[in-house]
Amino acid sequence: MFFGKPGRASDALFAALNFLLSGIMFYSWAGFEGIPDRSELRSASGSVSWVQDGKYGVKFRLQDVPLAFDYSSKSKAMDLVHEALTRPDRPIVTVLYDPKSARGPIYSNDVYYGVFELFIAGKPIRSHEQTAKAWQSDQGTALWLAAFFALGGGYLSWTAFGQRNRGH
Repeated sequence: MFFGKPGRASDALFAALNFLLSGIMFYSWAGFEGIPDRSELRSASGSVSWVQDGKYGVKFRLQDVPLAFDYSSKSKAMDLVHEALTRPDRPIVTVLYDPKSARGPIYSNDVYYGVFELFIAGKPIRSHEQTAKAWQSDQGTALWLAAFFALGGGYLSWTAFGQRNRGH
């Protein structure tokens, strides 16, 4: 059914999968209300005590701050942020984070707060405005992908069901 020559059943299955993915991406795009307003964010400062660079963000802790933070890859400029957080002179880092965004991996009790603005030694590394634009850009990609998968689902539906009356 899935390997070899494509048939109606596999086309119909992959059409349904395309429509499902399109719906999920469209829902993500339509439900996006932007990042939290700057006035809703809280500030934390300290020198960096721990940094972990990952595929989906840069996680870090600040000395004498009981919280852990996550700078999301959706905010872009991860290399710049990682480089700033790992400076050998360990300057004071100030972040604006969302106190309502506490989340962590399902396999762990670790909790991280989303960072939406970052300053190193009083100099802006990523502003709230830059972060908001990066998130909006990422959501725009979801809309294009939704359209792409909808078109793919339409084509696969046509190949699965549209040829029925043509004797194929």
